[in-house]
Amino acid sequence: MDVRYKIVNSKLELIELLNVIAAEDAGTWENINTRDFLEAMAAWLESADNFYTNFDLPTKSDNPSWQLFADAIQAATSYE
Repeated sequence: MDVRYKIVNSKLELIELLNVIAAEDAGTWENINTRDFLEAMAAWLESADNFYTNFDLPTKSDNPSWQLFADAIQAATSYE
């Protein structure tokens, strides 16, 4: 995940983030087809606790939240 990491505190903020991501040029993403995107999202979720620990973030990957979903979506655009 790059420096565009966004904090999301509500469903509305997640929707706004999704609209921003949808408006991006997907050609700049690492994972531009659905399969690669979903595989990257799954892989990122498997290692999400490391991300949160390394960046000293309070989100926990075993607790569903708007932030976890937002992080997974943001990561899936570039996670390998």
